[in-house]
Amino acid sequence: MNWEKVLKLVEFDTPTIANGLELLGVRDPSAGYTGPDIRAFMPHLGRRIGVAVTARLDTTSPGMDNPPSLFHDWLRLIQAAARSQPGMTLPVFAVMESVGLRPRYTVTIGDHMATLMKLAGAEAFVTNGSFRDIEGVAAVPLPCWAVGLSPMHGKLRWLDVNSPVVIDGMTVRPGDIVVADENGVLCIPPDVADQVYDKAVAVQEMERERMARIKRPGQTLDSYLAELAAAKKK
Repeated sequence: MNWEKVLKLVEFDTPTIANGLELLGVRDPSAGYTGPDIRAFMPHLGRRIGVAVTARLDTTSPGMDNPPSLFHDWLRLIQAAARSQPGMTLPVFAVMESVGLRPRYTVTIGDHMATLMKLAGAEAFVTNGSFRDIEGVAAVPLPCWAVGLSPMHGKLRWLDVNSPVVIDGMTVRPGDIVVADENGVLCIPPDVADQVYDKAVAVQEMERERMARIKRPGQTLDSYLAELAAAKKK
């Protein structure tokens, strides 16, 4: 994989990247992205891209027991992914699926966990649940994409780490490339990730030309549609 091209995808917004991925024709375009339930909570921190390291967590099932934690195992996986390429440090996108009785209410991280995740190599975090301590997490800084915020959680019940997860209909597998901005979150198969950059460049140029044509002085809807019809006949 050409990591230089993969990491340069952060130059584009997620809609442009998504259109570039669609041009490759390797995946049904109805899959691989989040919807309106997942939003950026720290858009001022900018876009993020990284290698997915996954986990599943339930914090809403009742109980007063002390379930075993997989958090340190997850941190080690994040660190291993960040160090997986000789001579460079890869950004890691921590991906946590919330499960249990009330997945949206599952508090997946706070400022303590976020600080350790950042120390391990995480550059961003996405969950289909909630998180807390937003000021502390933003100060780490660890930009988050989530359903919302919540002040409390129950016992942390880890189901597993490093397995496929589903975030708002978007399936993410360990090693996938995840990119996110204020528009949402997109998952890219790693075997084609370095091909998306050139396609995104092409999409950007096509959109630039299209907008220039639409905004041309004197342009009307009728003249624009006539131009399109003439172009199709060529």
